[in-house]
Amino acid sequence: MKGNKDRGQAYTLEGFIGAMVVLMAVLFALQSVVITPTTGGLADRTVQTQIQQEAQDALIVSNQANGNLSKTLRNWNESTGFEGADQPPAPDEGNDEENQTYSVDRFANESKLGYVLKERFAENGWSYNVELHPEKGENRTLVYQGSPPSSALTASYTVTLYDNQTVTSEWSDEQIQNVSEENQAIPRGYEDETETPLYNVVEVRVIVW
Repeated sequence: MKGNKDRGQAYTLEGFIGAMVVLMAVLFALQSVVITPTTGGLADRTVQTQIQQEAQDALIVSNQANGNLSKTLRNWNESTGFEGADQPPAPDEGNDEENQTYSVDRFANESKLGYVLKERFAENGWSYNVELHPEKGENRTLVYQGSPPSSALTASYTVTLYDNQTVTSEWSDEQIQNVSEENQAIPRGYEDETETPLYNVVEVRVIVW
């Protein structure tokens, strides 16, 4: 009887230890999950806030750096396009070569914003679009990686362009107010208001998913 009792206690202890091992393995697995775009990370509000803030910070840092956002917006080529853009236009912007977009790598080479977005988002599996929304004139897309889902996050920064600022590409160093309409990637929005030095006001949007 004593031997049976000892064996019963041993089985109970063995079962308890086994359950503890399984429980510890589950806890370890849960703590090891890395939030990526494919694990539903955007469903978590904390993650949403963090990603949106980082996109906003990317815009702010890019505007404060030497390669500021205004320079990026004035990086025109000779045919109403942006210098170095060699990818197909966004679907809603027609198929004209003038509306071509940047690849992630090319945009990183052309601007500080592109570099920051690539380092923080592209290299960690996130997709993003970069759009320009002028106060006056048609919208333009700088980077297009697809149609964003409804859960995508948006950050924006407003840039003011002035008449006496110059084109920043090697194509020209002419003041943007003097560039002919055929060569303006962003149109002059205040051409009838000669008393103002404003050229246009552009909202730069970064959409991440």
